[in-house]
Amino acid sequence: MDGNKFQSTLRRVYNAPFTVKNLSMAFSFAHPSYRAQQLLFGFGIFRLILSTGFCVLAFIPNAVSDILPTSNLESLQYATISYLVLCVIGMLITVNEQLSKTPVTILLITDILLLMLIMRYGGGVDSGFGNLMLISVGIGGLLLPFQQSLLVAAIASSTLVYTEMLPLAGAGKDLLQAALLGVGFFTETIFLQYVGHRVKTTEQLARAQADTILDLRHLNELIVQRMRTGIIVITNEGAIRLLNDAARDLLNITEQRPFWLSKPIFDRLEAWRQDANATIKPYQADPDHALVNINFAKLQPTEFSDLIVFLEDTGRMHQQAQQLKLASLGRLTASIAHEIRNPLGAISHAAQLLEEAPGLEASDARLLDIIHTHTQRVNNIIETILELSRRRPANVSVTSISGLIHNLIQEREMQTKMHRDQITVDRLSDLEIELDVNQIKQVLHNIIDNGLRYSEQHTGKRTVVVSSGIINDTGQHYLDIEDQGPGVPADQIKNLFEPFYTTENSGTGLGLYIAKELCEANRLQLSYVDDKTGGCFRLIFSHTITKQNTNYKE
Repeated sequence: MDGNKFQSTLRRVYNAPFTVKNLSMAFSFAHPSYRAQQLLFGFGIFRLILSTGFCVLAFIPNAVSDILPTSNLESLQYATISYLVLCVIGMLITVNEQLSKTPVTILLITDILLLMLIMRYGGGVDSGFGNLMLISVGIGGLLLPFQQSLLVAAIASSTLVYTEMLPLAGAGKDLLQAALLGVGFFTETIFLQYVGHRVKTTEQLARAQADTILDLRHLNELIVQRMRTGIIVITNEGAIRLLNDAARDLLNITEQRPFWLSKPIFDRLEAWRQDANATIKPYQADPDHALVNINFAKLQPTEFSDLIVFLEDTGRMHQQAQQLKLASLGRLTASIAHEIRNPLGAISHAAQLLEEAPGLEASDARLLDIIHTHTQRVNNIIETILELSRRRPANVSVTSISGLIHNLIQEREMQTKMHRDQITVDRLSDLEIELDVNQIKQVLHNIIDNGLRYSEQHTGKRTVVVSSGIINDTGQHYLDIEDQGPGVPADQIKNLFEPFYTTENSGTGLGLYIAKELCEANRLQLSYVDDKTGGCFRLIFSHTITKQNTNYKE
């Protein structure tokens, strides 16, 4: 239930006037509730006991003459037997759950008419039997709509007065008492209708509040489950009440419904209880999972309050800090690059003028070559940094993995006809992908160039193998570029994609960093695979950019 619906329910409940239409809402028998059935069943038991008592009394002549001296014995016996039969039929209907098919109004009117006969042949209103009709009228006031309950009260009152007006041998007439009893029927009906209406509106309000609370609970559970921070709610003794998916992953919890905190976490909880300001030691479930910072807090400011445990991945925190640092560094280096270009251009121009000077010695010419080489290198670094700072938005188009690689190889063949490059295509998928083709080509050119160079250094041949496949666990497609080089040492893999990190004297350290940034901009993941013979870089395509087509081509 949303907020507007809940507010409208509140207004409808509290502002509804006490009218015939609103009163008819109370306990409408068109849709009987379990409590209404219970009430009718209890009423049937009462009637059955009452009718049995009447029959016993009617068939003991001495007792009738002593208690009801003005009664008509034979007629009273017929009336009590009829009432007993009616009560048995009513109980059978109730037990067989047929009340929804039998109008309660008819049942109550029949009950009132038979009670009127018992009252008449028992001595009239002075016998006190008329007071028993208050129960039947009250049941109508609770279960029937307003108009029908008034009809029951009207029939009870009119038959009561009419019966009292009829002549009966040996019986007196007490019209005042009959009239007062009739007024009592109407008063009881109106009062019970009012009470039923208030109960009904209270139930509606409680149901609306319960629905809202349930929706809020589901919303809170959904938010907690989607949080990247691990959340565990526990009792004061350490029993788990709530556990989100992030906490399961960080703590490597495989149980479907864990009941207690693990011992390492519980030990840290005890240490926090002894000193809330103490530093909690981080926890790592195993070497394959992240190191986790743990914090505790009380849900209520009481001694035995439930506790909430916050779990933070230290690696993600460091990564976010690193990203902020790199963003600031990028803006700074872009500003510095702009300032360096002017003096660099002056140095390069001066070197060109010196080359044109007459009588230039060979040693001076060598020095000028060094100046040209390094100014060109610095200019390349500046151009790369500026390209990073003014990154263009991706121009997304649809292509296939095989089409992308074949088109890239054709471009390289046109540009490098004199080279001995051997780019072998092992197995490529026809999977269609949505990305910026030019940006991904820039990534592939960079990785292939590195692979050819390292293969040549290690084997004397410029060879690279390009292949694709599917990751079994996630079903994601990938593209591998594998060279015949020595590979990357294990201690350097973690630094591969950091800016300005390079193992060569002539490198800028920005190639792989830019490649990773371009891949992430196109929802690809670039990583290094360390279980190959040579060096191998892998591009993993997310499901959001792929189409359902899994044919392969050689």
